[in-house]
Amino acid sequence: MTDALRNLYLRLHNSKRSLLATGQVPRKNGKTLPTASDMRKMTYDCELEKEAIHWASQCPTTHSQQSTRPKIGENFKTFSAAGHPSFEEAAENSINEWWKVMSTVNYFPTVVYFRRLHVGKPITSFTQMAWSRSYKLGCSIVKCTTSQRYVSVCRYSPRGNYATSKIYNNGGVCTDCPSGATNCNPSEGLCF
Repeated sequence: MTDALRNLYLRLHNSKRSLLATGQVPRKNGKTLPTASDMRKMTYDCELEKEAIHWASQCPTTHSQQSTRPKIGENFKTFSAAGHPSFEEAAENSINEWWKVMSTVNYFPTVVYFRRLHVGKPITSFTQMAWSRSYKLGCSIVKCTTSQRYVSVCRYSPRGNYATSKIYNNGGVCTDCPSGATNCNPSEGLCF
């Protein structure tokens, strides 16, 4: 991983979380998700990156087992290397794919809960990225030469996607920042 790739993963995650926090993420029905009062700004974590590299370098075809990372969340994407000539383009593609799932479903009304029906569904890529209490991020992208495909993995701490839990607290932007992250720029909507 290069610093440029680390910064790309982090910048895109925070950019998308900012859109969510400020009420700019559309649902399938055209309405937007509610604003977030407690959305944390993510920071990059090299230990999580090491774990992501370890998994991605095996050129897997699916997520790692949750039991191997009980307190760590994960997003995973594998796709053909054709049409994605650079690692940067491939990384951006994976982040956009994880996030855009939200615009294809009608799961969430005004209160944004992660429900049992979401477990194992594509929406979990979006909900992990949007989980307000996840604030550490470490990623890896590998080009598997034998299969000519990319594997992109991001790890998150603390993990999200707990059934019957709120993905984030909806309310006024920056009005419920958690302890340890009490600063917030209202135009960005991310607590730090």
